[in-house]
Amino acid sequence: MIPLTSLLVNTENPRYEMVSSQQEAIRLMIEDQKDKLAKLAEDILNNGLNPSDLIMVTPYEKNESQFVVLEGNRRIVALKLLNNPSLILEKHKSLYRKFKQLSEIFIKNPIVEIPCIIFSDEKESYKWIKLKHTGENDGIGTVSWDAQQKARFEERMEGKAKYSLQVIEFLKNQNNVEEDIKKRLKEVPLSSLQRLLSDPDVRGAIGIEIENGKVVTNLEPNEVIKPLKRIINDLLREDFTVKQIYYKDDRLNYIESFTKNDIPNKTKTLKQKWELISSPPFDKIKDEKVTVKQKSKPISTKRKTLIPKSCIIPISSPRVNNIYRELKDLDLDNFCNAGAVLFRVFIELSVDAFIEKYKLPINVDNDKLYKKVQVVSEYLEKNGLLDKNKLKGIRTSVSNPNSIMSINSFHSFVHNRFFAPIANDLKLAWDNIEPFIITLWNQI
Repeated sequence: MIPLTSLLVNTENPRYEMVSSQQEAIRLMIEDQKDKLAKLAEDILNNGLNPSDLIMVTPYEKNESQFVVLEGNRRIVALKLLNNPSLILEKHKSLYRKFKQLSEIFIKNPIVEIPCIIFSDEKESYKWIKLKHTGENDGIGTVSWDAQQKARFEERMEGKAKYSLQVIEFLKNQNNVEEDIKKRLKEVPLSSLQRLLSDPDVRGAIGIEIENGKVVTNLEPNEVIKPLKRIINDLLREDFTVKQIYYKDDRLNYIESFTKNDIPNKTKTLKQKWELISSPPFDKIKDEKVTVKQKSKPISTKRKTLIPKSCIIPISSPRVNNIYRELKDLDLDNFCNAGAVLFRVFIELSVDAFIEKYKLPINVDNDKLYKKVQVVSEYLEKNGLLDKNKLKGIRTSVSNPNSIMSINSFHSFVHNRFFAPIANDLKLAWDNIEPFIITLWNQI
């Protein structure tokens, strides 16, 4: 233990050119480090000095009671400034004020003596100082953690589980993820993956949610894997940069580029949500006879557009796809009439495309929409593509003469100048039929 007053700042600190006095050495450190010194001082006040990283010193040849600091000069300067803020020159007013405030706390419980390790021969310290400051040195020095290793430490020691790391760990443990992808998971830039997963619209598109910091889903594992594999493969591409997903619009455009094989089938759900980092035995969940009570998901009308940004549908017809994109961009508060008519057109063209694809027994040109929907719904239910609960929304919408999607309402939108659509009603209608429309285009 050596008194702070007996420790001399190194005038030959490798960080800087040599100087001739203590005062110059301290001022040079202040010029270079500025606010970093204040943050270091504050950390020392809060946590003390790092006990695993002792100050290295050697006896001062001109005075046996003093010691020159070989390693730890920043910490010693921070302590000296806490003890005497007036060492800071007038031109650094902001830094002086910070240290003045910190000093008032410091003097109430000052650090008077510093734990040090003494090297009688300065040369003996060189090996250890060099190893500390010159990198890994082929494994002899400190091997730095990469982003994923840092995230694991935070998760295990501090309880902070990043969404990105949860996804990485999930993919590592999945048998149907290719080995070449698993081997490269450690190369995935966590910051970019975290940026995507932090966007609620992206999460909605790929079928995951965040609950209490955990990534959860009610989809079958294979369906979750599809979009995650696409994202991982893209992030590993050499030509893929963070600029492509930096802003909200960029991320939405990126998700829109997903193909049918990249998008989860959201009709393949389990009875309850599960965490990606602690996958349950799914076969047991499927066979479970106990009904799991879930909170009903509130229908959102806060969005401005008819179709939520998070809803991604791979539409093979160029014209219908353009209508779909317009309905995701059109502000219903300002263009409700246009949205209502376009909505109706989008539904009918989607149903017609399915009928033509599977050659269903109905005339797309002459039969009414409710009859077309009836035929398509029966086909979907019969072939196990949608159950009756998820078909209820579309069946009710087209069969009810007062529904905004009935032929009566549609004619009123077009011909009756006193009959106007309501934006929230249109959004609610979309939420009710979304599973139906998604299933159609997934099968076309």
